[in-house]
Amino acid sequence: LGTRGIQLTSDVDDGVMVNGNALLLSRLLQNLISNAYRYGKDDGHIAVSLKQGSGDVQLAVSDDGIGIPTAEQIRIFDRFYRADSSRSTEGTGLGLSMVKRIAELHGATLELESEEGVGSTFHVFFKK
Repeated sequence: LGTRGIQLTSDVDDGVMVNGNALLLSRLLQNLISNAYRYGKDDGHIAVSLKQGSGDVQLAVSDDGIGIPTAEQIRIFDRFYRADSSRSTEGTGLGLSMVKRIAELHGATLELESEEGVGSTFHVFFKK
């Protein structure tokens, strides 16, 4: 992925299916990976997994980048909100609000695990 040396890996269960709009679901995944790359560290890692659970399908996108301060985590899904504008000049603050809306349209829930200096994992849980 680009010149920053970030490695992308995937772990996808065979035969996983999610009912929904392919274009919107593609956009959701693209936005999560793009954010992981934007806020990831040089020579870091991005991991994408898609797993079949007992009652849901679980998508996770993880990075080992800068993380998101706890105080800002509640707002990152708001339209036009950017966690720290000094961190990046790229983006409009719409990506994660779009991810949230696409998840909602598909009856999915979205969760975030993040620690400053360690990285972030975005989980999307699609009901079967």
